[in-house]
Amino acid sequence: MSPLFTPAWFASGVVSAASAADFERIAAATLPPRPARYWRWMAFRDWTEERERLNTDECRAVYALGENEPDVNLGTALMCHAIYQRACPADVLESAKKSGRAPVRRAAGR
Repeated sequence: MSPLFTPAWFASGVVSAASAADFERIAAATLPPRPARYWRWMAFRDWTEERERLNTDECRAVYALGENEPDVNLGTALMCHAIYQRACPADVLESAKKSGRAPVRRAAGR
């Protein structure tokens, strides 16, 4: 079990055992300490930068990861990132339009 990443992060493919270990090592050496959401966001940014654009399956995975992220602000950012992708599928956009999160609904309306 990772202290920074829940099983959902591994299941989504955003982090692997190797990348999680790297972020945990860096986090342990960083002073002052930063919250886990900081490292999850860095891992997400690292993962997305490796791809020029997310594909349909990656959009679905990122959106679902955001919906289930305990940190609502981080989760909302993940969901919006998925919505802004060209390959964002219609079912994700429809779900986003009905989201309980106002920023997600606004992003879906664009």
